Amino acid sequence: MDKDKMIEAIKTGLQTELNGIQFYQLAAQRTSDEKGKAVFTLLANDEIKHFKELQKHYQSVMKSNKWAPAISIGEAKTIFKGESPIFSKELKGRVKETHFEMSALSIGALLESNSIDFYKKMVDETDDPIAKELFNKLWKWEQGHLEAITKQLDLLKEDYWADQNFSPLF
Repeated sequence: MDKDKMIEAIKTGLQTELNGIQFYQLAAQRTSDEKGKAVFTLLANDEIKHFKELQKHYQSVMKSNKWAPAISIGEAKTIFKGESPIFSKELKGRVKETHFEMSALSIGALLESNSIDFYKKMVDETDDPIAKELFNKLWKWEQGHLEAITKQLDLLKEDYWADQNFSPLF
């Protein structure tokens, strides 16, 4: 991967992470569910770690035309456990009031899917072992986020649609 391509890949990753940071911080502020606030804050903090790691590599590529020698974001943690990994179980009981939360989950799923696609593509396109490891780690983190969001969406979706009188056209 030449320097221009490295820089472009890192810039795209930085923008991807910045979008996640801003979105999850907003979601944490807007949800009325206490567990949701904590989990969205945690998601924003994960994206901040990713952003800082990408910044480190950007500075290294700009200075020395090489990826930074070490990756310091650690491994993705499985923290989203249980039947309701993002929101409290009580949220399901008031699903009629969860317009923002359902939208936040849908948007979060889209952001995470886009991140996964990008990082997976970068893993496949680079031969540099450090870049490959970095993009692979980022891909795994985002995959964990998407799995939790999808699980939560699936838990709430049917009740939410029923309460909103949504019925698909046949």
